[in-house]
Amino acid sequence: MGREIVADAGYGSESNYKYIEDELPNCTALIPYSTMLKENSRKCRSDDRKVMNWEYHEADDYYIDPHGVRFNFKRYAYRKDKYKFRRDFKLYQAEKYDKNHQVIPQALTPRGNIKSIMVNPQWEYFKAKARESLSNSNTYSRRKYDVESVFGNLKAYLGFKRFTVRSLKKAKRQIGIAPMALNMKKMAGRPSLYSYNFKKKGRTIQNFFGNSEWFFYFKGLLSQPLLTV
Repeated sequence: MGREIVADAGYGSESNYKYIEDELPNCTALIPYSTMLKENSRKCRSDDRKVMNWEYHEADDYYIDPHGVRFNFKRYAYRKDKYKFRRDFKLYQAEKYDKNHQVIPQALTPRGNIKSIMVNPQWEYFKAKARESLSNSNTYSRRKYDVESVFGNLKAYLGFKRFTVRSLKKAKRQIGIAPMALNMKKMAGRPSLYSYNFKKKGRTIQNFFGNSEWFFYFKGLLSQPLLTV
């Protein structure tokens, strides 16, 4: 098993990060989270509404927003998603009064309620860890041309967007045909690379690879589930 786990942002969830850390301690997760690029943008880093841009005092565990309002820790909370995964939060509430016991307008919502924020420390930890892992490795960048291009060709050239068979054994056979079709297409587009061997045997390269019928023949196989039984 490899030491690096690579996937796109759709798999960058708190539950997946936690599973890898708990169950696969020797592996490194090279998985960005969905808002990673957005958080790295200049617009997001200059947005005063984002808690990530607020001043945090770790010793006393409180935040100060851009208006100077202090948000103190109040209590713990948790939520469960649709998969029953529990996410733990820390709730911070704004100080309503200043030193002169006057109400701080910026500490209240338009309806007059005290402002509060919820922070997920574990999620912030995993996000920081993901950013560090991705910045220290070039493996993820290779995925764009090692893997994504193949998926794109399967969908665009072959129209292969889903399996037409059931069971893992049959699916492996069907997906085995797909790369064969892609390879035949590449070979048909570069006949000069194979001309020597076939001319030596008395055959011409055009008779075997120069004909696009081979590509469409393999493309047709992907839509025939009975061939993979």
